[in-house]
Amino acid sequence: MPDRLQTELEARGSRLRPPEVVMRPEMLGAARLTRYSFSRTMLRRAVAGGWTACRTGQDLDAEGRGESVYTVEADGHRFSFVAFTTTIDESAHTDRVIAERWEVAGVLVEGEVTEELMATLRVEVPEQERGRLDPRVLCLTRGNRSVRFFGYLVDALAAGQQPDPDLVGDAGYILRSTAFYANGKFGMRSFAGYPTDHPLRPPYRAQFVAAWLFRELGYDMVEHCARVKGGKTSVPFDEEWRRFFGLGNATGLGLVPYAFKHPRVLDAWVGVREVALADQRDLPGDPTSMERLTAWITRARRHFATGGDDDCHPFLNARSLVPVLDRIALAWEAASTGDLPFDALYRWAEDDGPETAEMVVSLLLELHETDDALVDEMFVVEERAAADPAMTVGEARRLLDERFGWLADLDLDGAEADTFWWVVSDNTEEPRRALRSLLDPEHRDVAIDTALRLWRLRADLVSEEGDTPIHRFLAERPGHRLAVERLHASDRRYGEPRDNACAAGYLPLQIQRFQLAMYGMDNYKPKSTDWLRVTLFQGAPRLDDLGPDVTDDWVLPPRPGSPA
Repeated sequence: MPDRLQTELEARGSRLRPPEVVMRPEMLGAARLTRYSFSRTMLRRAVAGGWTACRTGQDLDAEGRGESVYTVEADGHRFSFVAFTTTIDESAHTDRVIAERWEVAGVLVEGEVTEELMATLRVEVPEQERGRLDPRVLCLTRGNRSVRFFGYLVDALAAGQQPDPDLVGDAGYILRSTAFYANGKFGMRSFAGYPTDHPLRPPYRAQFVAAWLFRELGYDMVEHCARVKGGKTSVPFDEEWRRFFGLGNATGLGLVPYAFKHPRVLDAWVGVREVALADQRDLPGDPTSMERLTAWITRARRHFATGGDDDCHPFLNARSLVPVLDRIALAWEAASTGDLPFDALYRWAEDDGPETAEMVVSLLLELHETDDALVDEMFVVEERAAADPAMTVGEARRLLDERFGWLADLDLDGAEADTFWWVVSDNTEEPRRALRSLLDPEHRDVAIDTALRLWRLRADLVSEEGDTPIHRFLAERPGHRLAVERLHASDRRYGEPRDNACAAGYLPLQIQRFQLAMYGMDNYKPKSTDWLRVTLFQGAPRLDDLGPDVTDDWVLPPRPGSPA
């Protein structure tokens, strides 16, 4: 079966942004959510497919402890999100996966939730990694209440009031998740176990259905606790607030190995955006599209103007993005008089810097429309790529020059090029990086030192005869096997971040932000060089909003109470 994404990329050729622009760390580290982020494609599929969703069971006490069940009917399939909620001491809250207790533990299940299955879930789901599930379970998740916001929101609604925007508007979430496990872990269904026509067959679809229902749980818990506390005085969230809150999330170094170890997945994530951008830049400026872009620029400015001004280094905080939008508005006014106004705006933005360029990319993609079934198809990739033992040393050198010429820009022979090595920690079971000067990897490292391995392969190939078979070279130098395999796997335009993950100055936040943007997350708030907090589904439709009239323009919501 041909790779549909590669066909689409080849058809556009030189109209695409080149990888030397797109795969620069600073450009990846400026990415924003777009129409083709997984949260957006999931909800569009739900609307187009006529999915329905509702809460089908809830038994909570006055503090919100108990059980909740949400059901989605999708293309002839029934899915249920089953959540078990409790309370834990504030001191036990953590964003990291190493916690042992959480206030929310949930699963997405396909089929009927029988009493027998429910009894099993009650035991196994709160155990998370220590539990064992079966293929009826598609996704396992957990998280906590917002320490800052949950109790305040309950008190406000119980007193018959809506929240004060200045107290809760900067983060925009009620619950914060810490993990979404799927794809065969702990006995769950693997990705390969989905039939090709299954509604959750596209990558990450099950996780984002679960996340959307997790977000709904937060609203229901707050309103339930407010009703119990306030009685007849209590009120639900009004129209301004009922969509504003998303689902919080935090992520750290665990994302980095995935990006470096899956070049063809990364190529698909980048490539779908680049296909859409190339098409949009090629279009002439019809009045309707030009007015829509003006409206999106205005909407984005209002959203960021009502955001926070806390320190988000190395990223810009919400308020600091307002001047960026002002510059974009002025540039758009000038570009809109030309024959290819969208292209002219992007070219200006790229010269203005990565944050401006990627803001413009996200705005331009709001105008682009394509068949979502095609997008889903382009995200499915074949990752297997074995090395060719018949390849010669000369052919390997040629491929290195063609695909990895950029390695020469990274100072890979420098003293700081091999400062860190990566490992899965024995204590936390999380990926970590350690100083090589303090701790030797002893063959326990996670092999994401791609740049170093390929650079060293290149150096050792120099002295070999060009017609030497690569298998003979590897027989004498087996340490280069992974590098040669990577050379074969790296046959995609956008598969390689142009960075060295082991360098002293490596900044994990940049590749993390790109991945989070692809998931559909925003509100990037770094807490160190290694981890950050984000918000998902802020402004998104709720369960009872699903219907043919739901549109895809829910992103970038303004803070309630802000001037129009």
